[in-house]
Amino acid sequence: MDIRLNKYVQENLNLSRRAFVSLVQAWKVFLNDKIVESYSQTVKIWDFLEIKWKWIKEKIKDLNKNLDVILFNKPVGFVCSKSDRHNKTIYEILPKKFHNYFYIWRLDKDSRGLLILTNDSVLVDKLQHPKNNVEKEYLVQIDRAFSVNDYKKMKKWILDKWDLLTVKTAKFFEDKKKFFIKIILWEWKKRHVRRMLTSLWYKILDLQRVREAQFKLGNLKEWNWIRVNI
Repeated sequence: MDIRLNKYVQENLNLSRRAFVSLVQAWKVFLNDKIVESYSQTVKIWDFLEIKWKWIKEKIKDLNKNLDVILFNKPVGFVCSKSDRHNKTIYEILPKKFHNYFYIWRLDKDSRGLLILTNDSVLVDKLQHPKNNVEKEYLVQIDRAFSVNDYKKMKKWILDKWDLLTVKTAKFFEDKKKFFIKIILWEWKKRHVRRMLTSLWYKILDLQRVREAQFKLGNLKEWNWIRVNI
């Protein structure tokens, strides 16, 4: 079975796609003692891979590993990143066996809730590709009642920093004198929900993702994770 070199590196060597592309462009990657010119070339089991900058030398491992997907309830205060000089990352919470897993649709530091992680980069690309219109659902606490006019603006589009931001649905409700919105997105852009509500002058008191595609947060407690079938 053949596999793309960049997919193998991401899933097995704890290198980000961007870092690996940079190493290829700097002629630091060798396969069977030949310089790798394309990060997307295919490799076979027992090919010999060498990355000089990282001092990695190994034979390509068995490529027939099982797909693994976990749901993680991310707390506030952690960033979705392999490494960050200034912030704690989700991988400082997760067991070491998940440190090579990819996250799908990151959550910012001040947000909490459902995060999908997997060992399969193909699944990441499939779920995150815009053409698939995968839904993401958020429960947001705001500082005041949500107006119908603001919903109409969000449903049409809001322009923020040259991005057109929109929602699929947004439903407002009150609970014990607190104000909430349930927002469902099809598309996803960086800090999407926060940017829309901030542009309409709402203060966000809490932002929690409760669903991604068919996967729901449910009763999963903060800081915890569970394995799921797909």
